[in-house]
Amino acid sequence: LHFIINHWPSRSGGEAASRPFREAAAALNKYIFDSLTAINPKAKVISMGDFNDDPTNSAFKKVLKTKANKEKVNQGDLYNPMENLFKKGVGTLAYRDSWSLFDQFVLTYGYIDKQVEGYKYWKAGVFNSPELANPSGRFAGYPFRSYANGSYTGGYSDHFPVYLFLIKLSE
Repeated sequence: LHFIINHWPSRSGGEAASRPFREAAAALNKYIFDSLTAINPKAKVISMGDFNDDPTNSAFKKVLKTKANKEKVNQGDLYNPMENLFKKGVGTLAYRDSWSLFDQFVLTYGYIDKQVEGYKYWKAGVFNSPELANPSGRFAGYPFRSYANGSYTGGYSDHFPVYLFLIKLSE
């Protein structure tokens, strides 16, 4: 199993102005994916982290060329299980009453292919339980931040956590 852990450049200065930096990070991820699958076409690689981009942004769709439909993922393709969640309005952080899903997983075909032994992708999601959300006020339901306006709030994070289930079928 191979893991690529990411924290891509922020959107500071605006999404459009900072986009080339995230696309460069995506290109580096693509290079790593391609290098590992050139050695072993069935390589199991997961890229994960805070990408500071949604699953439908250009870094994912144009650079990594991720797919949202598991059934359409073929050898050499990348699968993003978070894209369909995003299209349903699920997010990991909110800004100005708009949800984004910056925290994601991208997987190689090795996790999808039924012929490849070992761990398989089962499901992914956002853990947005009430105890992790701001309980009241203007930001009720948003992730309960640890710090806001320079003060400690007792919260956890400005992002909800994400999870990924890999299963290994017994023989």
